[in-house]
Amino acid sequence: MLRKLGRRSVLRVGYAAVILVLILSAVEAYHIQVTISQQQVEIFRHYVDEEQALTTLRRNLWLEGIYVRDFFIRTTPEQAKILSAQLDDIQKENLGVFEHLARVSSQRSEFPKVRQRLNDFLAILTAVPSTMLHVSHDEQYKFVEREIVPRRGEVYAALIALSAADQQRLQDDENRFADSRHEGGEHLLIMLAIGVLLSVLVAAISIRHSDNLADRAEKHFAEVEQAKGELQRLSARLLEVEEEGRRQLARELHDEIGQALALLQIEISRAQSAAGGPLSSLRDRLDRARSLAEQTVQTVRDISVLLRPTILDDLGLAPALQFQVENFMRRSGITCEYVEENVSDQLPDAVKTCVYRIVQEALHNCEKHSGATKVHVTVQQSPVFLSVEVRDDGRGFQGNEKGMPFKTSGLGLLGIRERAAIVGGSLEIDSAPGRGTRIALRIPVASPSPSAAPMPSDQVIV
Repeated sequence: MLRKLGRRSVLRVGYAAVILVLILSAVEAYHIQVTISQQQVEIFRHYVDEEQALTTLRRNLWLEGIYVRDFFIRTTPEQAKILSAQLDDIQKENLGVFEHLARVSSQRSEFPKVRQRLNDFLAILTAVPSTMLHVSHDEQYKFVEREIVPRRGEVYAALIALSAADQQRLQDDENRFADSRHEGGEHLLIMLAIGVLLSVLVAAISIRHSDNLADRAEKHFAEVEQAKGELQRLSARLLEVEEEGRRQLARELHDEIGQALALLQIEISRAQSAAGGPLSSLRDRLDRARSLAEQTVQTVRDISVLLRPTILDDLGLAPALQFQVENFMRRSGITCEYVEENVSDQLPDAVKTCVYRIVQEALHNCEKHSGATKVHVTVQQSPVFLSVEVRDDGRGFQGNEKGMPFKTSGLGLLGIRERAAIVGGSLEIDSAPGRGTRIALRIPVASPSPSAAPMPSDQVIV
């Protein structure tokens, strides 16, 4: 299934599911909070309303006893009128309280009994101003003991029972509220648990997918590195083949064509010496042939040196560089200073070829592009490194972070970088407009054997 959908699609679906669960959990938490708050407010609002109503009834019952007491203390027609007005006000207020309780209270079945008792008690009190106005104090006392006190006690007990029932209902509502809150919390925990499980699953798939990507990236990187190494080895092999071909061609030019032209030059000289007197025209032709042979011999030698200088194989790196600098000065007319220190004759052929070709390319660039008036070539060998530096005072160029020109149509600098990398060396190209160019090569070399005598320091200024 995963393969059919694709890992990216599975991850997208998983992330969407996790986000959806989190959103639903947040909505559910908000809904639970709102519902619980509404329930709590409703419970306490009903309790407060009922308790205020019952408190009003208890207060009125207490006021009724006080008003009747005041009447018995001062039994006059004026006090009777006052008591009647006070009882009418209490009856109206009680009527409003019972109507309010009928709307908000859940104990509607118990209110008619309490209301009837309270109305009966109030009816007895309402008759007091007319019936008790002209009786004696003993009869008034007996009336209070017989009628008012028991009925007032019964009404008060009924009101207390309603308050107790109201408190019990509040306790029951609080228990139901706690159960509802606990149930909502469990529901929310289940949703959060589902979200956590989905998150863990998506995280596991993501980690596995990232591990696979990392493995593939490492594999591709290894393949690229392998291909790069193979290309470098191929490039090195191509350079070796090129150098070998140049060496063979140079020897062929020097040994075969050069020798044949040299013999031709000798034979022309002999023919020129043997020709005498009237053969002046023949002598002129032989002179021109000899001059042409000399030019051809020099051209063959130049081509041979350009392809592969035999001095590099016969005498070593330092004399070959000296010869190259002299050729550069003679060809370009640019002053060149050559400094050589402790360069061994036992360097590997690959190192000698690399240094020679890099210096050759650097001098060629100085001649063709730099407009320099002076060039410095320095070659130094330490026990660990062979350092080469070619520096000119030409116009320079603007390079990128690797020191290569931004706009170039040639491959010379790229080629010398490739040659330096093949022998394990490092190449630094430093240039700026108006500051000339500096090419520094550093190649690791093996330490010379203890038996080898140290070479004297040699400095040649041309």
